Amino acid sequence: MQITREDQYNNIALQIFVDKISKDFYNSMESLCNNARQQIYKLGNLEIQRTTSQYTAICDKIITDVMTCIKDWRENYTPYLQSLSEKSESNHDCSACSGNCKLNHDLKLLELRTAHAGIRNILNRLQMVSLPLYSETMYPDSYRILRNQMALIENNLTELFSLEEKYMLPKVIQAQKHINAGSY
Repeated sequence: MQITREDQYNNIALQIFVDKISKDFYNSMESLCNNARQQIYKLGNLEIQRTTSQYTAICDKIITDVMTCIKDWRENYTPYLQSLSEKSESNHDCSACSGNCKLNHDLKLLELRTAHAGIRNILNRLQMVSLPLYSETMYPDSYRILRNQMALIENNLTELFSLEEKYMLPKVIQAQKHINAGSY
C-alpha cells in the first residue's frame, strides 16, 4: 500500500488534533470544573434555600460526570488515537494482523461514539438545570458566579462536542480505513 500526501496530512492532522485536545482543551475543562466545585463548597457554608441546594447538588453531579469524561479521554481514547495515528502513518495493514485487530478497532470506535453520546447527555442536563435569570427569588452573587461557571463549562463542552462530531470521529474512521481496520 502506498501512502499518499493526503494520507500523510490526515495522519498529521489526527495527531495534532489529539495533542491539542489532550493538552489544551481538557486541561481547560478540568480547571473550569475545579473552579465550579470550589464555588459549590463555598456555597455549602452559606444558609441555603432548598432550590439552591438542589441546584448545587445537580451541578456537583454534572461536574463529576465531566471529570469522568476527561479521565476516560486521557486514559482510554488519547492512547488509542495516538496509536491509530502512528499505525496509519507507518502504513500498518491490520488485515495482515493475527487475532482480533479489526474487532478491537470496531470496539474503540463504538466506545468513542458512546463517550460522545455521554457528552450530549451532559449538555442536555446542563441546559435543563440552569438557575433562572430573572425570578422573584434574589440569589446571592455566589450563586450567580456558580451559574456563570456552569455556563462556561457548557460552552466548552459544546465546542468539544462539535469538534468531535465534525472532525475527530470522521478522522478516526478515515485512519481505520487507511489501515484496513474496522467495519465503518
